[in-house]
Amino acid sequence: MLVDANALFLVARTGFPLEREVRGLVEGAQLAVPSSVVDELDRLVARRVLGADLARALARRFPTFPAPGVGDDAILDAAARDRSLVVTADRVLAERLRLRGLTVLVPRDRERLERRVGRRLPTPPRGGNR
Repeated sequence: MLVDANALFLVARTGFPLEREVRGLVEGAQLAVPSSVVDELDRLVARRVLGADLARALARRFPTFPAPGVGDDAILDAAARDRSLVVTADRVLAERLRLRGLTVLVPRDRERLERRVGRRLPTPPRGGNR
């Protein structure tokens, strides 16, 4: 299961119980941080963005998952490649993942995650406009 930067910031800034919630929703889940997220956090730490140092420290607790590229596209590609679940607090990323048929875990309130199952848009019929 992949964790994005927004989820790590949520934990760093509010103490959100990420690991407890993930374990409660997905038995045996192994959290991993995409390499693109690690790179992003390193850039934010260098710029001294509030909370970035704590988010980066939290990221070190989990294995790094190869995700070439940058930003949401790198997470989307990595998750799609391995059919990984993703934990994110980013609504736009969550919807993009779901439209690719991937399941996401998103914060529901200050102490809970909610599972949102992927959905695919119907494919338009082939063969013209009938």
